[in-house]
Amino acid sequence: MAIVEVLALAGAVTKISSSISSAVKAGKDVHGILPAFGRLADLEAQINLAESGKHKGFLGRLTSSEAEGYEIASAKMAHKKAQDDLKSTCRLFGPPGMWDLVVKEQAAARVRKRKALEDEADRRDKLFMRLGIGAGVIIFICGAALMFWGAAWLADEVV
Repeated sequence: MAIVEVLALAGAVTKISSSISSAVKAGKDVHGILPAFGRLADLEAQINLAESGKHKGFLGRLTSSEAEGYEIASAKMAHKKAQDDLKSTCRLFGPPGMWDLVVKEQAAARVRKRKALEDEADRRDKLFMRLGIGAGVIIFICGAALMFWGAAWLADEVV
């Protein structure tokens, strides 16, 4: 799984929602459209992950820009607008009960994607923590060894 690209989220939401809307208006089969709704739910999970700041690595979390905050807000607004538009489109042009099915499937997809993204972020954080602890232990051991070597060298010099 790639790192969340905050810049691309709003554009991806708009693109997917317009393709879903066109498919619903054309009368396509509901089951053929559901994967696109799943991708829209995946994008929502990525937006929520970006909002929580877990989309960045350990060092990336130390820096955050206002522009990134605006990009996340833009993606959230684009997703809300897309959901509202799709709700009305599904109710107007789709078969009865389509929106209820979509909401149920999106909730399941959102949960799966959020869990996968959070698991990935946790694995990345644990990896950086282990690397940091390992580097700290190595530096400590080298420092202690150099200190003892230096003390022994100075003891030989003094005597």
